[in-house]
Amino acid sequence: MALVVMDLEFNSGMYSKASLEEVLQIGAVRVERLGGPIVGAFNAFIKPRVQKRLSPGARVLPELADSLESGVPFEEAYQAFLEFCAEETVFAEWGRDDFKILGRNAVHFGLTPLLPERYIDVQSAFMRTVGAENSPQLTLAAEYCGIPDSFVFHNALNDAMYTALVGGFAAREVLPEYTYALLPEDVRPVVKPDKPRKNQTRLGPFASAELALNNMGCRRAMCLACRKPGRIHEWYTADGQYYYGEYICPVHGSVLRRLRLAEGQDGRFWTYNDSPAICRDNLARLEAARAGETFVCRRKSPRARRRSRKRRGKKKS
Repeated sequence: MALVVMDLEFNSGMYSKASLEEVLQIGAVRVERLGGPIVGAFNAFIKPRVQKRLSPGARVLPELADSLESGVPFEEAYQAFLEFCAEETVFAEWGRDDFKILGRNAVHFGLTPLLPERYIDVQSAFMRTVGAENSPQLTLAAEYCGIPDSFVFHNALNDAMYTALVGGFAAREVLPEYTYALLPEDVRPVVKPDKPRKNQTRLGPFASAELALNNMGCRRAMCLACRKPGRIHEWYTADGQYYYGEYICPVHGSVLRRLRLAEGQDGRFWTYNDSPAICRDNLARLEAARAGETFVCRRKSPRARRRSRKRRGKKKS
């Protein structure tokens, strides 16, 4: 049974709100098995149309000029790649990101994403086989396997070929452990979190809302008059989005903290925290929040408090 090994080169989209990692090159090889003969190859350089600026990683691609000068749009290259894949049901890549990125590009351009039911993470299988603790770059893995660097790396076609060859060194019995299915939620567009407004802090991402509400940075409060620091111990919310807490300065009285909890499309949470003015409207919002749900923040254990005091003592000395 043959399989398709795919690799991408892309522009990370670090300067864009859309955060689309725009594909610049699709490369793939068809092999009878990982490490076996190459029986077909696909290569397409794609003209970028979404991102106006190149990320640092994209600027150093050895064949960047071929993409910038290409007249091939993503839609045409993607359709040709699907035709190359034909009826193949098993795929492979170095890592687990390229098929997600390809799918997000397809969704962005209004196309049906390719969702392999079986794709192999060759990098993880190789790491398990050789006992590597850190994720190695493809260049180091090829060198470890004694594969000559006859072709330039960071070219999608060449990297797909190197991935297929390095995959031959992965033990057959570990490959099923690193075979995955690509799900529709994996190719949803990623939207960057909002930028914090002036006098507002953004923290995150957090794996859960509870972790966000318990986070010491999110709970930090400070008297605007004397700068005395404190912590919020209870959050109140009427809608599950805006949380209000109150810190009492022993000299100057009440300090109001407002936290907005936002869930990203990847299921993680960001917080936007500020200190609104003590006025009639904000006090009314606080009272409305008190009538809703109360979240009691987790207190430090005695052991954690002792560690904190010990660290503060070391800093003073």
